[in-house]
Amino acid sequence: MILKDDGTRIASNTECVRSAIYMMRGLMFRRSIPDDYAMVFVFPKPKRVSVHTLFMRFPIDVIFLNGDKRIIDITRLDPWIGYRCVKDVSYMLEANSGTAYRHGLVKGMKLVFDAVATSISDHA
Repeated sequence: MILKDDGTRIASNTECVRSAIYMMRGLMFRRSIPDDYAMVFVFPKPKRVSVHTLFMRFPIDVIFLNGDKRIIDITRLDPWIGYRCVKDVSYMLEANSGTAYRHGLVKGMKLVFDAVATSISDHA
């Protein structure tokens, strides 16, 4: 579950990704995702992260977080043509387009989630 620091729920249906293969795939090839869904990317150390929407079928919000889980950037990417690069990222969230706006997410806001929960890469 992903929460705002005030306890407001952003997503209750989450997948945590740690392996390079699953990170490269992300949400590609999916037809859709539920409204309460977010994919959480966990990087072993802060890094420059590039994200694209090739092979995506729907627009997404991408939320970039630092090591303290504070939002450092938010972007909306359209399918097939979206691209964004951000540095010093420790966590990244991908969710349906409009998620950030619906929940009032802004730069500097802290999110709360357990990054050691079972990940999809643990089942591969």
